[in-house]
Amino acid sequence: MKITGYPPKNLEDLKNIKEAIKKEEKLKVGSTKTKEISSSHTEVVEVSSQKLIESAVQKILTMPEIREEKVAQIKAQIQSGTYNVSNKEIARAMISNLLDEIA
Repeated sequence: MKITGYPPKNLEDLKNIKEAIKKEEKLKVGSTKTKEISSSHTEVVEVSSQKLIESAVQKILTMPEIREEKVAQIKAQIQSGTYNVSNKEIARAMISNLLDEIA
């Protein structure tokens, strides 16, 4: 953490900066996170990034790769000539996909 343009006015400001740096170091992924409730009481929350990743992977593996019911519905609409998509919907989808690829 780099602090520029903020010279501490007194010793108390310097202590606050050091405390902020220590808190930032504690808040890294997979480490113990502390949340200050008051000056004399803190609450500790353990976060395991490995468990979150495993949970997300399991959810993804159970999801179908292709939504068969949606594909069948669109195919039926195309065959019957009732499938219509507005230009705005196409543009929104294209922009959304582009932004997802960039991010």
